[in-house]
Amino acid sequence: MRVCILEEFTRLGGGQIYALQLANALTRLGHEVEFVIAGEPRVGINYPSRVVPVGFRASYDPYSLLTNYINFRKLGRLVGGYVGDCDLVINNHPNFIPHNKGPIILHGLSFVDFVIDEYGNIRNKPLFWVLSRIYKIYDGAYMVYNSRYTMNLAKKLLPKMGIEPNHEYILSPHYTISTDKVPEKEDYVLTVGRLEWNKGLRALRTIAKQINRKFIIIGRTDAKESREVIRALGTERNIEIIPNADEKTKEEYYKHASAYLHLKRNEHFGIAVLDAIATATIPITPKTGGPWTDILEEGKYGLGYNTIEEIPKLIENAEKLIDREKVHKSKERYNLQNFTNKVKKLMETVNHE
Repeated sequence: MRVCILEEFTRLGGGQIYALQLANALTRLGHEVEFVIAGEPRVGINYPSRVVPVGFRASYDPYSLLTNYINFRKLGRLVGGYVGDCDLVINNHPNFIPHNKGPIILHGLSFVDFVIDEYGNIRNKPLFWVLSRIYKIYDGAYMVYNSRYTMNLAKKLLPKMGIEPNHEYILSPHYTISTDKVPEKEDYVLTVGRLEWNKGLRALRTIAKQINRKFIIIGRTDAKESREVIRALGTERNIEIIPNADEKTKEEYYKHASAYLHLKRNEHFGIAVLDAIATATIPITPKTGGPWTDILEEGKYGLGYNTIEEIPKLIENAEKLIDREKVHKSKERYNLQNFTNKVKKLMETVNHE
C-alpha cells in the first residue's frame, strides 16, 4: 500500500520523531511511504517527499485566529492536490494541516492547547468555541492518540467541540536510546528538550539553588528565546547547558545520568522521559501529563511531584524511593517490536473501515 504522511519539518520535535518512527514501521511492514510536507523543510529526511508551498506559519495565538483560519482553509485545498494518488493518508499534524481522509494522529489536544490547562479545563470559553468551529472538519475521523493522557483529554473535550470520532486507537512512540543493562551512573541530573521557557525551565534556577547536584540541560536552540534561556540559566554555578548536542553525545549523557528531571506539566507523551527509562535513569516528572500517566504509570516506574518544592528531596532520595533495575526493565513496554505490531494492527483496522 502507498501511504502518505502529512507533516511539517520546520524543526525536529517529538511529533516529527513520531512521524519518522511511523514511516520506518510502515516500511518494515512492506508499505511504500512518502511524506507530504507543508512548507519548506528545515530537517532532512530519508524518505521521498513532496513539498506543499506554504507562505505562512501558524501562530497559535488568539490574535492570529482569523488569519490562521483563512490560511488553514487555503492549505486544505492545496494539500488535496498532492495526495490524490495515495492509497492512505495519515495526518500527523492536524492542527496545522487540514485533511480528514484517513487516520488523524493527536499529540495532545493540539487544536486547543493554548486555551486549556494540563487537566483539560477550558481557560477561555469564547476562544474554545471559535476553535471548535474551525476544527469541526474532524468530526467522524479515525483518531489515533499518542498516549492515554491524550485520549483522556480527547474524551473530555472533543464532544464539547462537536467532534465525535468514528474509531479510536492508542499508538505511543518507542524509545530512541536504550541500554541492555544498567550503566555506571554519575552524580548529575539530566534534562532534555528545546531551550524555551514553556518547557518549565524557569523553575530550574530555583531548584538548582537548593541542592548540591549538577544539572545538565541538553536542548535544541530552534526557539526565538533560546539565547535568553542559555544566558539566564548559565549564571547558576551547578547548571551546564549543552546546546544542539549530536545523538552520540546525548546518548552518553543519558547513560550516565543518575536522574532525569522533566518540568513541563502538560507534556502529551514525552519521548525524552521514555529514553531516560530505557537508559536506567530514574525519571522525576509532574503528576500530570503523558509522562506520569503512560510512562511512569503514576509512580510505578518513576517519581512524581505536585510542586517544585518537592523536587530537591526526590532527587536526593531517588535511589531509596524506587528500584533502578525495575525502572529499566519497564522499557520493554515501548520497544520497537511492540510499536511495529501496533502499527500493523492499526493498518488492519484502517483497511476494514
